[in-house]
Amino acid sequence: MGSLEQSAWDRLRSMKDPGSRRDIVSLGLAKDIELTGRILTVHLAPPSGDAYGHEALATAIRRELGPLEGIDRVIVTWAKPRPNDGENGSPASSPLHLPILNDVANPEFDAMNASLGRAGIAPGAGYGDGGPEQLPSPESEIPNDRYEGWPPVYQWEIDPADPSLVSGESHVRIGDWEYDIWWQAHPADLIYASIQALADDTITSGPERQHPMGRNVVVNVVYDRRREAVVAVYGTARDFRPFIEAFSMGCKLEQHAKESNE
Repeated sequence: MGSLEQSAWDRLRSMKDPGSRRDIVSLGLAKDIELTGRILTVHLAPPSGDAYGHEALATAIRRELGPLEGIDRVIVTWAKPRPNDGENGSPASSPLHLPILNDVANPEFDAMNASLGRAGIAPGAGYGDGGPEQLPSPESEIPNDRYEGWPPVYQWEIDPADPSLVSGESHVRIGDWEYDIWWQAHPADLIYASIQALADDTITSGPERQHPMGRNVVVNVVYDRRREAVVAVYGTARDFRPFIEAFSMGCKLEQHAKESNE
């Protein structure tokens, strides 16, 4: 093992899980690293439920390993769970916690999730032995098939796994926040982008628990290349303007607009 790889492992071992206080290597979250030229790839164990925690962890890993001398880019990846992986009764992880592997001793006890996972907790409210009853809502006859009706819905045609669509990633820092941007171009001259902002947790006292991986906010943007304008922006941020600035910088919008007008 080279010294650069050893340094990467050492930095990964310095990153602690907020619940168990154990490092992500001994927990089995960080499974392997791969150095190809000046690109370092970190392989994580698949998430046990939603990937929110893994996405935050991936950003933290890129921030931690990015400054290593000799590294131009850090990639964090994990295998996607199969569609039937969650059908054996295993509880989904809370998006407020990093996923903890099933074989870890003494994982953090989440009383709320444990209560909600009990069968028959509220039969009067429709939560019986088989879980919550699905509330009635309008559905098409083929809700899981690709939509081919009219008018077309471009957003439903965006797919991160589609190699025929041009996609990209970029990273921008503005002030104390790190912005990770994933985008995909639609043939209708639209760009769909997901922007995650992450900063160190500033909580030092009080009832809240400090999150060692930082605080993160996600905003989605739709950009019209013909009109050179954002036509939709949505998310949970209180102020969308820093996200638009990061998107413009990360995708070099002003430069492309200038080149297209020349």
